[in-house]
Amino acid sequence: MTTAEGSIIYEPKGIDDLAKFLKANKEIYHEIWVVLIKKASANPQPVSFSEAVAEAIAQGLVDSRTKTLDDIRYAVRFTKRKVKKA
Repeated sequence: MTTAEGSIIYEPKGIDDLAKFLKANKEIYHEIWVVLIKKASANPQPVSFSEAVAEAIAQGLVDSRTKTLDDIRYAVRFTKRKVKKA
């Protein structure tokens, strides 16, 4: 599912699925919103917040904000790291 131009929303089925998706799409989209399930709603979760952040960092992305979608889901926004100029 896509949102505004340069943005996409994705609900991963597992950590391997998320890793493949981020690798394939991190250069295509300015921001990637990853939909996660709240801890209280699913045990086990398909992907936890900490797993999603760790995978994003490994792909050169950073998390910047979260947004509640409904009672059981929320989304985390990932964008490319900004390169510091010397």
